[in-house]
Amino acid sequence: MWDITTMDRSEMIEELLKRECRVIFRKVSGESRDMICTLNPDVIPAATKTDPLSQTKVRELNEEVLAVWDIKAAGWRSFRVENVVSFS
Repeated sequence: MWDITTMDRSEMIEELLKRECRVIFRKVSGESRDMICTLNPDVIPAATKTDPLSQTKVRELNEEVLAVWDIKAAGWRSFRVENVVSFS
């Protein structure tokens, strides 16, 4: 498990590109969410024009939010980096 107080967005991306990670974060609604996710190109589906989040360029637009592939939901999900409680 990483020390979330010192981990930044680029370190999260670095780990997500290599493997599946468990991320626990507070949703905007205040609810807690526990997600297994990745950015590993061998796991995520190919980009399409009909799904903007599948496009790397679109996912990188907002530095405060990280869009990731949710393994269990088999879909793109995003979270605010500042709301991450645990990253492992």
